Amino acid sequence: MVHEAPSPFGTVYVVDEGDYRTLRFDSPDGTLQSAILKSDPLAVPTNYVRVATAGLALTKGRSRVLVVGLGGGAFPMLMHRLLPRRAQVDVVELNPVVVDVARRFFGVREDSRLHIHVGDGARFMARQGARYDLILLDAFSDSGTPDHLKESLFLKDVRSRLVPGGVAVLNIALEESRNVAQRIETFASAFEDCAKLRGASAYNNLILVGTLEPLPPEPLFRQQLWRLARELDFPALTESVVSFERIAGY
Repeated sequence: MVHEAPSPFGTVYVVDEGDYRTLRFDSPDGTLQSAILKSDPLAVPTNYVRVATAGLALTKGRSRVLVVGLGGGAFPMLMHRLLPRRAQVDVVELNPVVVDVARRFFGVREDSRLHIHVGDGARFMARQGARYDLILLDAFSDSGTPDHLKESLFLKDVRSRLVPGGVAVLNIALEESRNVAQRIETFASAFEDCAKLRGASAYNNLILVGTLEPLPPEPLFRQQLWRLARELDFPALTESVVSFERIAGY
């Protein structure tokens, strides 16, 4: 255990296992929230981050990204590295201790293109403000996603903060299995179209994508993903998604 820090929302732990540095909540053995390789901070060892990045294949723009839930900062730092220099990345994180730990132990650095807002994601989303090409919902405690970030009202606000052609991405890989079906139904109901993306991992990496326009059929999505991997010079994206399943009926 490298670091232990009490916070208003439970204890935050940084744990090293060889070259592998992880962020965990409530226990050194708690659910893995984020990870980096100390020898290569630019590596992406957590599979769901690559699957979430595949959501960019469904957007028309690359200029603005919002992340709700910082964790160790793997996704926002990846967006900062991959996207064009004009692109802006905003992050909303409720727990100031997580922000401090991400800066001190996971290499998160703010600059003119990456901004971290300490506050509640639902309140941030409900305000009038910038609209985004991609919004990643990735807020977890050790007991799962906060209830108010699961509600239809919150997802309605998420929808309103997307640009035309934008995509909302929801990480539910850590959701308890008994809640997954309800999470999918609530999320899918908020958007014109929705799909489940699964990654190649021993863990149950499940990402939902919601759009304001009809999603492409899977062969076209694969073509768009291949083009995105070339555009971003990120070859691992091509094989990141092992299944693409449309969700109909909502």
